[in-house]
Amino acid sequence: MFKWIQGKFTNNLTEIPLFYVNFNFKYYEEYGKRKSCVAHIHPILKDDEIIINKLNELIDYIRDNYDMNEI
Repeated sequence: MFKWIQGKFTNNLTEIPLFYVNFNFKYYEEYGKRKSCVAHIHPILKDDEIIINKLNELIDYIRDNYDMNEI
């Protein structure tokens, strides 16, 4: 699956995405903000606590400061 994503999000397969986040509005309405998104991170970075914490802060910032109804 990562090779498919790499093909979709790269420029001639020369750049690799380090992470991407999927926001699911349906889950946001049903379960609230805690289960409203899924973050996918590159396998090399999956054990780095600093990156995971910063990514969680970024996701929380987006959820708190942007209206999900407008997206």
